Amino acid sequence: MTFPGQSKATDNLSGERISRLRIGIIGAGVMGRLHARTVARLADTGENCVLAAVMDRHLGRAEAVAQDFGSTAFTDIGGLLDEIDAAIVCVPPGAHFSMVKRVFEQDCDVLVEKPLAASVSEARSLAELAHVQKRILQVGHVEWYNQGWREAVAVVGVPKTIEVERLSLASDRGLELDVIQDLLLHDLDWVMRLLDEEVIEITAHGSRILHDKLDEVEANLVFRSGCRVRLRASRVSKKRRRIVRISGDQGVATGDLQKRRRTDAPSETEFPQDPLEAQCRDFFHAVRSREKPNADAWIGVAVLEMVDRVRDAIVEA
Repeated sequence: MTFPGQSKATDNLSGERISRLRIGIIGAGVMGRLHARTVARLADTGENCVLAAVMDRHLGRAEAVAQDFGSTAFTDIGGLLDEIDAAIVCVPPGAHFSMVKRVFEQDCDVLVEKPLAASVSEARSLAELAHVQKRILQVGHVEWYNQGWREAVAVVGVPKTIEVERLSLASDRGLELDVIQDLLLHDLDWVMRLLDEEVIEITAHGSRILHDKLDEVEANLVFRSGCRVRLRASRVSKKRRRIVRISGDQGVATGDLQKRRRTDAPSETEFPQDPLEAQCRDFFHAVRSREKPNADAWIGVAVLEMVDRVRDAIVEA
């Protein structure tokens, strides 16, 4: 039996530490497949983990991912939870709240895809539940690990301005969210954590082009230090583009978030680490050590609060 505060991954019946984490993927869509591939690759390269199970309510989809990455397919959450120590939840955002709660009931830790939940209130409830039950709850804010902006930040000194363009081609994925919660959230997250100070002013405008929710947005944020941030996101662009430009008291640098490297000078890393791999390693470390992950649940709450502030500031075109 696992008691509150004790991870199933921490001890076996003889009291010996279990080093190989059994990971389950819940939701076998696009992100579920990416996470399954990442876990399987890490297992193959020496990380003490195994892709133990893949679950999706559509059996064929679960079987396809499980077969491709050497795992077992499930359509029932109960059966999957008996086989794993920790779960990566990749179901639609509207189901994050109920699914994370269900996984917690089985004393499993969770990495949940962003956003943490569909609303701030649900996100707060999950953060509080994780604290009470002493569970690891990490949010998939994968851009935090991107070397593209990190290399740029490293050479500019104290940031004075930050500009980000995050443009995506039109697709039918993620349409239950507006572009703020779907795409802009990525950059709100890393910029807020990088600057770590109060946002004193927000102006924003957006437009609905192909869907009933906002498809494009530009947000301008002023931080307490005077740093000005301009974030632009589109999910109906004719080109895919992920560019960051940062100016500081020691210079200016540009990074490509797709290539994960600086574009205005030689990159510091010849082969930048895959952000999904870095995120998974952090999750595995948190599960084993019981230490707070880099993007814990309260980070997820704070970003959703900022999403609401941007949304409230929107003037629609």
